[in-house]
Amino acid sequence: MVAHLLRLRWRVMLNGFTRSTWQLVAAIIGALYGLGILAFVVAGLVALSFAPEGVAWTTAVLGGSVLVLGWVIVPLVLRGIDQTLSIEKLRSFPIPAGRLLVALLICGVLGIPGIVTALAGVATALSWLRDPIALVAAPFCAVVGVLTCVAASRTVESLTSSLGSKRRYRELMGVLVFIPVILAGPILIAAGQGLATFSADLPTIARTLSFTPLGAAWSIPGDLAAGRGLEALAKAGIALATLALLLLLWRRGLASALLAPPVADTGSSAKGLGPFRWFPATPTGAVAARAAVYWLRDPRYGGSLITVPLIPVMAVVLAITTDSDWMLYAIGPAIAALLMITLTAEISYDGTAFAAHLSTGVSGRADRAGRVLTLSLFSVPLVVLATVVPLIVLDRLDLVPVLLGLGLGIMLTGYGVSSVASTRFLLPVPAAGESPFKSPQGATLTTALITYLVWIIAFALAIPEIVLAIIALVTGDMLFGWLTLAVGVVLGTVLLFVGIDRGGRSLDARGPELLSRLRRANGA
Repeated sequence: MVAHLLRLRWRVMLNGFTRSTWQLVAAIIGALYGLGILAFVVAGLVALSFAPEGVAWTTAVLGGSVLVLGWVIVPLVLRGIDQTLSIEKLRSFPIPAGRLLVALLICGVLGIPGIVTALAGVATALSWLRDPIALVAAPFCAVVGVLTCVAASRTVESLTSSLGSKRRYRELMGVLVFIPVILAGPILIAAGQGLATFSADLPTIARTLSFTPLGAAWSIPGDLAAGRGLEALAKAGIALATLALLLLLWRRGLASALLAPPVADTGSSAKGLGPFRWFPATPTGAVAARAAVYWLRDPRYGGSLITVPLIPVMAVVLAITTDSDWMLYAIGPAIAALLMITLTAEISYDGTAFAAHLSTGVSGRADRAGRVLTLSLFSVPLVVLATVVPLIVLDRLDLVPVLLGLGLGIMLTGYGVSSVASTRFLLPVPAAGESPFKSPQGATLTTALITYLVWIIAFALAIPEIVLAIIALVTGDMLFGWLTLAVGVVLGTVLLFVGIDRGGRSLDARGPELLSRLRRANGA
């Protein structure tokens, strides 16, 4: 059974590669990138063998603790990325919980994350090349550590399996996971400053963690190298007891999950017309109302908005840490550049429900205009506030025309470009109801290429207001600032209507083809 489940998991992954050449290319690039990171880690571990024993021991304990903690947190915040061997899919098969536990444990170790973790764990032995006892013990301790990682991850998954069916839980986790991703730069800067400040306390922190389930297994080789045999023995007991307890909890969670009937999340019941009463009873109004429903209820749409309030946070952090306030001036245009590409994926998010659009016979222009209308209702005020408020704080209201014209010009132009691009390209996106982070293999590269293409075209068309804004900022002549505002709004509006017209005609001509591609992408 173990071999069968393992073949199934790898077959699903390989089938994803065969669907698209771009997916295969992205997988190869990702594999090469991962191998490069692994080589860097191995080189660092070898270098640690020439460092003092205390440095190698502290690094091993802290790194191992972060690794175990990451395996625990990932199933909570990224539930739905890999559902090949999920409990929900295996529940219908008569597999005893004990046998399924062994099979899932082995499959977890032999999956891509498990293999990378195992290689990195075994490579920790390279930190103890000068100590034979620690060198021999390190691989065995790494095996215990890796098994603990997988068991902890699967235990959390089995104990929280019922949460995965709840839409609000998935949306909340999708929101939370955006925060560290967007704030990765400021977090790394703050972490670097914190390490520099508290570097003297790291050995104390590592010693505390070494007596916990997070770092016990990773500290044993260093304890043996330092001659702390009794401590190593005690920590071996902690590590083995932790692994045994996790396996026991996992088995009980599996037994309960396998017997529990699947729970369907029906969501909250809605009454009334909702957004359909906010817009006029026209084809454009109907599309705008439908788009408003998507923006309010679909976490995939909301995910693109979660990054918006984090941009000011990132700007403030960078202004404090770098003692430069240029990012505060760029908040408005940056949010405009982010929002202008959101229309690119809207048809892709429709999925096979796009058939309803074709069956009604609504014109492509009405579809393009309706989607732009809904997005503009909150994006235009948002860009205005993001531009004006920082300038009030900085006491530079004289720059409002320049930066507001730049932001609105870029955003309106981008809406026109996106209105055309979404009828030409389909982005690989998660299906409706799935995690916002679950996407086909290779989606990252494909999405990045299309996004950059839209940005390049939009910025190229917005060159007049960009040039005027640069002249105004360099010379300080506010005549060019007001010209930037006028040109940005007028030219952006013209290009928006041109994009709606051309995008509408493209949608009318390519509608059936787009639906066919959407059905293939969804396996229909």
